[in-house]
Amino acid sequence: MARKRRSSIVHQVSQAINAVNRIGESKREAKHKGVPGIHSIKQVRETLSAAQNFVKWIRENEGIKSIYDLTEEHYIAYLEHLTALERSAGHKQNVETALRHLQKGMEIRSLDRGLKPVIFVPEKRITNWRELKKAENRSYSSEEFESMLPFLSVNVQDSVNLMRYMGLRVRESCKIKVKHFKKSSGGWVLNISSEEATGITKGGRHRKTPVPPKFQEKLILILKDKEPDSTVVSVKVATVRSAVNAACKKVGIDQNGRGTHGFRHLYCRDRLRELLREKGIINKGEVMLERIMKNRDKGRKADYSILTEQDIKVYNLLKGAIDQVHEEIGHGEDRWDLAERYMR
Repeated sequence: MARKRRSSIVHQVSQAINAVNRIGESKREAKHKGVPGIHSIKQVRETLSAAQNFVKWIRENEGIKSIYDLTEEHYIAYLEHLTALERSAGHKQNVETALRHLQKGMEIRSLDRGLKPVIFVPEKRITNWRELKKAENRSYSSEEFESMLPFLSVNVQDSVNLMRYMGLRVRESCKIKVKHFKKSSGGWVLNISSEEATGITKGGRHRKTPVPPKFQEKLILILKDKEPDSTVVSVKVATVRSAVNAACKKVGIDQNGRGTHGFRHLYCRDRLRELLREKGIINKGEVMLERIMKNRDKGRKADYSILTEQDIKVYNLLKGAIDQVHEEIGHGEDRWDLAERYMR
């Protein structure tokens, strides 16, 4: 069965990316079902841009007029082109991710039409993760957090507290509702089901995070006299960002790209230490974390040279704690790259 080529190669990309657009659907459920897709508006936009830049270059340099004529050689040639332009490893990795999404979208459209999928993406990435720029510490310190609070309005303070003590993104802190906080025998918990998460959490991901004991009293005051369906904080995202920037300047804090996300990082670091303390490995766990990060600095696997029974035990306990923190803030498991960024 011949393919019809009525649309331009750029438009074909749009159609393929739209086939994997899962905005509004739960990423967690999609992962369990094995359904590929993109769950973030930002990632859809960035994926579309990167994939269209790719096919434009292929069209101009290789004469290809349909994405269904793409081959692995075209993929490799474009990555070599980006290398010649001295694009960073991070940029090239993002492009490879975008082209993988394009591939999945093409497969879906081909199968819907009873056609054999065209495979142009290599099984193994070309960009070496070892070339990526090392993560920088983007966390505020507890002292920095406390020093800026007096310069924030009550509503902005509430938003910042939700980021710092619950690990929320700024947009999430402004969208969660009173009913999402539930009191149980073990204390307060933020519990947003997959059905409720659309438009609240990034990618509509389920979120279940225990409220730290030191924040529960403050949370009760924030929730007081508010209706279940009302937002916890009545403030706009732009207002929070602007106020945090202004407070940092007044206090003399160099944000260094941290913005509001630095509070989320602070939550992760504190939460990890709390979990390591509960597991009885606070000191050994921190030593093991740095050992793992040094392995990654040298381009090695996280568990390189971790061979003794005691080391393996500490490694597994540490990994379990890190995965739990990731789960509580809406990340997936086995993300050492994010652990390096959020918890080192």
